[in-house]
Amino acid sequence: ISRIKLLIIFILLLSSENARCQSNLGIFENNLDVGKTSLKGSVSYHVADQEYLVEGSGKNMWFGEDEFHYLWKSVKGDFILRTNIKFIGEGVNAHRKIGWMVRNSLDGASKHVNATVHGDGLTSLQYRKIDGGDTEELKVQLKAPDLVQLERKGDKMIMSVARNGDDWEQVELLGSDLKNEVFVGLYVCSHDETVTEKALFNNVRIIKPFGEDKVPYQDYIGSRLEVLELESGQRKVL
Repeated sequence: ISRIKLLIIFILLLSSENARCQSNLGIFENNLDVGKTSLKGSVSYHVADQEYLVEGSGKNMWFGEDEFHYLWKSVKGDFILRTNIKFIGEGVNAHRKIGWMVRNSLDGASKHVNATVHGDGLTSLQYRKIDGGDTEELKVQLKAPDLVQLERKGDKMIMSVARNGDDWEQVELLGSDLKNEVFVGLYVCSHDETVTEKALFNNVRIIKPFGEDKVPYQDYIGSRLEVLELESGQRKVL
């Protein structure tokens, strides 16, 4: 009888752990709708492929107020955010937006810097200098990149974009004046409050670089073991 009880307990624990893994948000802490969105967004994390399907609405991310769905975690200091990025479907509005978002707060009027790709391919580093202020942007020439990276290095924000197999194209913003601890994450804005749009993010990495005074393999290891599928470029962290 004791063996049967132990087996039942083990099955229950295993089922609970499987359910937890299937419902978690991967490397992120939470997700929510930022601003006064009319339609509720959502996030689906596929554990086996380490992919995030994000759905969001929102009438705009411009001027002094943002509306979008946000998958986020809090991070301190310098970081490198990197992901492969892809819209799902043809879309309703050419100005729908997806990308990386860094914010001081979860308020729709917060200061922010975001690396965005529009539905029509326009790609830019967008930012708001003061709470409630108008959004500004620095455009890149490349349209509709596959890979988007956003790095904070001191008071500098660097957006790098590329198509798979090509070189990076970069723009830099000096004096972002964001807090040391910020919210970072992936977002979707439909640019039409009557619909939701979807995007798929994979090979998602949030990297915390060590200071330049640290010696590799002496002060830190700083590596991951990954499996790369050559045909698709899909990587999985083991």
